[in-house]
Amino acid sequence: MAAKRLVIDGFGQLELNNVAFRRDGRVEAQCSLDETDFEGKVAENGMILAIDNVSRTIKLPHDGAVLYGLNYSAEHLYEDTKIGLKNFKLGVGDVLPRLGLLDIGDKFTTNCISYDPAVDTDWSDDDDVKEALTEMENPIYGGVSADGSILISETKPVKGPVLLATNATTMPDGQFGVKFQVIQA
Repeated sequence: MAAKRLVIDGFGQLELNNVAFRRDGRVEAQCSLDETDFEGKVAENGMILAIDNVSRTIKLPHDGAVLYGLNYSAEHLYEDTKIGLKNFKLGVGDVLPRLGLLDIGDKFTTNCISYDPAVDTDWSDDDDVKEALTEMENPIYGGVSADGSILISETKPVKGPVLLATNATTMPDGQFGVKFQVIQA
């Protein structure tokens, strides 16, 4: 079974709690979304994406990627009737995304999350995942996934940054969210 995206209303949201990249300049904001990877897809805030500085593009995470960044692009309003962070996304041809390079100790909150019921067999649906994140009986890690969302698991990821879920919380609009801390960059 493939990874399942945690169902949310709209697109991924992100709240930067305490990250160093805004202060020390470890930001990539000069690469466009890769037209092949993002054909028919969007980049959401809270995604961890691959940065290819040779082709100057942002790609979906893949084997061989060595540089990852957290998408924290500045939200803008598409329509006066669709306000809110949940309505923001970037597609091919939009403004360039802004990605922060994560470092150990960085903390942020997002609802751009996925899980794999084949790996974590106790998690058959969103309710099971939310319960596990709320109770935190075992460490829950976050890492890169093929679609850019943060793949959570009780198994520590072997590629890309390693995040530790510290607590379940809510996003500014009241939707379920998770606070993460980077434990390996």
